[in-house]
Amino acid sequence: MASQFCSPSPGGTGMGLGKLSTDTLVFKRKYRWTFQLDAPSGKIPASFVKLAARPNLTIEETEINYLHGKMWIPGKGTWETITVTYYDVGGQSGDVGGMGNLYAWLATIYDFTSPTCLHQSSRKSGYAGTATLELNDGCGNTMEQWILGHAWPQAINFGELDYSSSEEVTIELTLRYAEVEFKPLCGLSAIQPNCQGCF
Repeated sequence: MASQFCSPSPGGTGMGLGKLSTDTLVFKRKYRWTFQLDAPSGKIPASFVKLAARPNLTIEETEINYLHGKMWIPGKGTWETITVTYYDVGGQSGDVGGMGNLYAWLATIYDFTSPTCLHQSSRKSGYAGTATLELNDGCGNTMEQWILGHAWPQAINFGELDYSSSEEVTIELTLRYAEVEFKPLCGLSAIQPNCQGCF
């Protein structure tokens, strides 16, 4: 009588879920996250954020040529911009204080409240904020954290309006940032970069 359990044939591969079916495995989900921005004008709460993204890193390649051959080695890394969309809300000042901080920050970057002055803050302490992105499990525990430093809006889209739509009004920011710190807090805490130099 054939066994109900299958084992791979020599040199073969098991065709089941493997480690993906482990009962202690926790999948990171796209809807369990928060994005908070600490701007010079004050905190912009995570509850006003509709859409966000994790950072993207592009590493330049340097081409090495010799005789008939060529190869490539990694060069400088560039953190690409991310897009963050906020609900644009009104109401009592205590309820929408975070949106007031958002508008104050945007006007500090480029003063759209005055068509003649158009001031811009010149110091990093005046225009650069810090964004914190966290992914959570189903119990609200933080699984990973991204801290984006020296962040400022490269582009501001106050959104289109449409008589035929019932959707909410949003503000879309394209954020540029220069510093990133990644903190794995669930299962990947043993990340050990292997930096090999001349010695």
